[in-house]
Amino acid sequence: MSEILGLLLVGYLVVTGASLIIVIIKLLIPQHIFTIDEVAEYKSEVYNCVLELIQEDLGVQIKGLTVIYDYSPNDEFKGFYQQENHSITLFLENLDNVHSFILTLLEEIHHSIFVSTKSGIKIYELYDKKVGYDNNPLEYAAKVYARDKFKSIHRVLKKKGLIRYKV
Repeated sequence: MSEILGLLLVGYLVVTGASLIIVIIKLLIPQHIFTIDEVAEYKSEVYNCVLELIQEDLGVQIKGLTVIYDYSPNDEFKGFYQQENHSITLFLENLDNVHSFILTLLEEIHHSIFVSTKSGIKIYELYDKKVGYDNNPLEYAAKVYARDKFKSIHRVLKKKGLIRYKV
């Protein structure tokens, strides 16, 4: 009888410990766990806020930029900027969490600023041919900008209540 009680106690402690660890992880790094659909009621408000913050940061006005949320599977991209219609497409099936959503959104808005002209596209394509996507300086600049601004933008989105983590 005491063996059964001992096993029950151990089982209880394991389940309680695992639950506690999960709660702690969700509290410390929720942006790596939850998807944007789980924490944001309106993705368009998140997009508008991020766009405003970038415009303030870089001192530019971005007019007519639209965002398309695509839920279809895509093996290649998390998102991309289309110069022809001045739009960003985000493939939400490939954006696993809030962190990747915000980073991708930041990168693509950065592209809409610096690669939106015909000459900008030509330079981007030239670099892409010569050094490839991963070594393209315009791509690298967008990634560095996104990583640099993530924490401050994430903090503002939480403060404004545009993303809410339910732990």
